[in-house]
Amino acid sequence: MKATYNDFINQNPNCRKFENDLDMQRIFDLLSEDCSIIRMIDASEAGKPALGPFAVTVEDIFTDLSRIHVNSLNDNFTKQAVGLIIKTILEPFGYIPWKQKDLPKDKNATKFRSASTYRFNENAPISMEIVRQVQEIVPSTVRRQYHD
Repeated sequence: MKATYNDFINQNPNCRKFENDLDMQRIFDLLSEDCSIIRMIDASEAGKPALGPFAVTVEDIFTDLSRIHVNSLNDNFTKQAVGLIIKTILEPFGYIPWKQKDLPKDKNATKFRSASTYRFNENAPISMEIVRQVQEIVPSTVRRQYHD
């Protein structure tokens, strides 16, 4: 089963202050989408930080002027909590933190300077996997257009 926001809170008791934080919940929801998980794992497999594809999007959540924000990315604890969210999301897939690396400059992140890369640990307990396959698309019927 995929990790939940409650898993993040329970695994990181020092992050209890984020329990009802709507910004952090939005970030968790975004990063736990299937396509986001795949992008984070692809980034890590390429030796890049898992946060890379989403750094600016996460920053935008905290600077959305239409919302009131309880926390901000001006403190290291909140930025580290975003990293712990990623750790919680990738754990069921067997990925563990490996190295801290600078975010590429082309990501244009202003608050995040570095983030963790992850590597697959074959000894980790795994409950989820990404399945990619190539298969032929067989048309079920041939559509014909009739012209008058």
